[in-house]
This record gives sequence, structure tokens and C-alpha cells, in this order.
Amino acid sequence: MHRIRKEALEFMLGASRSLHPREFIGFLRAEGDLITEIIVPPAALYGHGFASHQEYLMPIDSTLIGSVHSHPSANNRPSQQDINFFAKGKLNLIIARPYQTINDIAAYDQAGKPVEIETA
Repeated sequence: MHRIRKEALEFMLGASRSLHPREFIGFLRAEGDLITEIIVPPAALYGHGFASHQEYLMPIDSTLIGSVHSHPSANNRPSQQDINFFAKGKLNLIIARPYQTINDIAAYDQAGKPVEIETA
């Protein structure tokens, strides 16, 4: 099970609310199984129905374990495009509207299988 610091959780929920109805994207920095912070990629694009970033602008950082992005609907299930992107990290989060609590977040492994997360 992965855990997430309250501050990191509040940041990604707040960013998702602020960008709604555009999608938010970020990356998960962790110490072991504890997500400690959310890294916002430089020059990210936040659009209606998509969020993207330029991989070549991302730092080489072994503490980044996966991604987080929002869906501007109440659906936090991954699309096929999401699952293809998940292959780059071992933990991937999707936040659904209303972006209020950890209950609005679904967590997935690299293959798109659900995993559990909890607040630390």
C-alpha cells in the first residue's frame, strides 16, 4: 500500500479544482512507499480533455515514481491512453471531480490495475 502526505494530497486536489474543467498533470515524488510531494512539469499544457508535458524538460530523478492527473468528470477510471502512459511509473493517480478528498482519487499500477492508497 502507498501512503500520501496530507500536504501533497491537498496540493493535487487544489490544483485539480483550480484548473477545472481543464486537466491537471503532475508527478509523484516518494520516499519508499510515501508520496512526499507533487512535481509540476515545466511547460505543461492543461487542456479540455487532456494534459501533457515535454519529457525532455523533466529532470532525471529517481524519486519520481509515477504520475497524477485529473479528469474533469466524476470518472476516475483510466482510458487506454492513460494506461499507455502508466507504463512509465509504478503508481499512477487519477483525480475525479469534485476533487475534495482522497475518495475522489483512484490509484493504479503500471498495468492499470487498481491499488490502494491512504493518507499518511
